[in-house]
Amino acid sequence: MPCSAVTLSIATITAIVAAALMAIAFSTDNWLYIEVKRSNIQAYAAENTADNSQVILDSLNNKYFFYTRTRGLFRICYPKERPPTVEIYLSPVETHCSNVDYFIPDENNETKGLSDDAMNRLHMARSTVALFIVAFLALFIAFWTGVVGCWKRSPGNITATAILMLVTCLLSAGAMALWHGVEFYEKEKVVGEEFYQQWPNVSRFIWHFTRKSLIHYYIKI
Repeated sequence: MPCSAVTLSIATITAIVAAALMAIAFSTDNWLYIEVKRSNIQAYAAENTADNSQVILDSLNNKYFFYTRTRGLFRICYPKERPPTVEIYLSPVETHCSNVDYFIPDENNETKGLSDDAMNRLHMARSTVALFIVAFLALFIAFWTGVVGCWKRSPGNITATAILMLVTCLLSAGAMALWHGVEFYEKEKVVGEEFYQQWPNVSRFIWHFTRKSLIHYYIKI
């Protein structure tokens, strides 16, 4: 199978572009944007004292999920106010972030008390990262087998490159599917107090019944 210089150039450029786009998607902290209108929550809690408002006001200053934030695969970042009870550091792009905990390793057996739904969500989140890493490895190998195949005019190497690129696409698609599965669990299942199903009643009430929601989700990727 002959391979021209034009084909080699196109294959090389597209492989580099694909790797760059995957790296950007993998490392960004803006997969999910959650805006929390803290002033509105304070006003609502002050006006509706029967809705356990003091607990809400206490949580408002102590719980990180009452702060506007963005989230990626590895970090939760706070573009506006920052929660005082969370250990925060400056990320490489100068944003204030904390790490997402995948409990690897789970030295203190912190996942023992998690529900089945919470564990399913955690396993899917871990698998999302793992599939992306394997996809990067397959893409790296495909790049070099493609270069060697074109250089030596080897049909076997070219075929292997095509298969590896297909595997990379499937792994990346699988990782994205798992991430959407994680998002589904966070919105529809009971998987932790920081997620929708266990938000305080005041937040859930306003989410359902007012046009000016206090908390908004924006999916970036």
